[in-house]
Amino acid sequence: MSSSEDESQVQQTLTSEDDETVVPEGRDEAHSKAVAELSDDKLESLYNSGGEWETRKISIMGVVKRFISQLSYGQDLTRIAFPSEFLNPYSILELAGVRYLSRFESLMIANTQAEPAQRMLHTVHYYLATLFQSKMYRKPYNPVVGESHYCFSEQRGSNTQFIAEQVTHHPPVSAFHINNDKDSIEVEGIISFGVKFHMNSVTVGTAGNLRVSLHRHHEDYIFNKSIPDLLIKNVVLGTRQTKWQKTVEVECKQSGCKCKITFTDSGSSEKIEGVITKDGKTQLKFEGSLDDEIYYFAETDEEETLFISEEQIPNAKVIYPVQLDPYPSMKVWRQVTKCIMANNMTGADAAKREVEEEQRTRVKAGEDDKKERKYFIYNNDLKTWVYKPGTFSLPPS
Repeated sequence: MSSSEDESQVQQTLTSEDDETVVPEGRDEAHSKAVAELSDDKLESLYNSGGEWETRKISIMGVVKRFISQLSYGQDLTRIAFPSEFLNPYSILELAGVRYLSRFESLMIANTQAEPAQRMLHTVHYYLATLFQSKMYRKPYNPVVGESHYCFSEQRGSNTQFIAEQVTHHPPVSAFHINNDKDSIEVEGIISFGVKFHMNSVTVGTAGNLRVSLHRHHEDYIFNKSIPDLLIKNVVLGTRQTKWQKTVEVECKQSGCKCKITFTDSGSSEKIEGVITKDGKTQLKFEGSLDDEIYYFAETDEEETLFISEEQIPNAKVIYPVQLDPYPSMKVWRQVTKCIMANNMTGADAAKREVEEEQRTRVKAGEDDKKERKYFIYNNDLKTWVYKPGTFSLPPS
């Protein structure tokens, strides 16, 4: 369908659909408890808590009318104020904290492998585990400049710490660092994205590397994208679908291993395939679906071994200490989150405007132009943000 046909269909629907938001009947006990706990001093991210808000039905037309005038075909949506109906009740920094921490055990397993190709395989397992069965039907909050988030997890008797900071707002760039001293594993990444509207779909083009360091093996694994590109289909009309797109490449110069991961939309499933090479020679291949199972096999033996399934994905509990920084994610968006969970979207929009207006004031004063933050600094040689060693330690519990 052409862009003009898309636009015509959207406009026709805008004039024919009811404006009323469909409010779900009742609130279950878990949802009511979650809303109440937002008033407590100890905050926890709602990323993994679940609740009625995840499947809440809304009238798309009731909210599209509030911002459709801001849109044009191919427009960058990072500068558009999204109605709260389209938002998840957590920040991008919170999302990264849960995804990258809860799956960290995959890297502990990679650390125990004797063969370089197997270490690459299990490092890729970590990356894919952060994407497995991941559906982004709503958008996380776009962090304000200077916003931070930290948390930790306990896995296999060791402590893994996560710190993230929003280093710029336009363009939106999030930097994060993960460290496990006992196992000598370090992860550092940049999440940067551009979102474009195509009438009935949205494309999310991502940028920023992910580095996984297995210091016991003196190896760095560089992923050319911390998150793959994403396509969200049927945003306005039809059943919404999210699909990872294109390719991600990984290289470990120290071992000579490389991996190319290809994401393919095969209709109802998300097909994935990959090839691991060492010094240019194929060692392992893997294929399957991010919605179901992925298998790997050696180049010389096509007998398949289960690589990734729902049962094999680590899912460690993420723990949140007291947030003491000036702009912690869970406090910056606290009122917005409370309103979204209570299905008070008018209140959520008002609270969101307050957060954004405060940021505009700081940006006008030059806050967005800084090249050094509390935990990260811009490296002119590398052309990216890097962690400032020793700047973060967990506050006393």
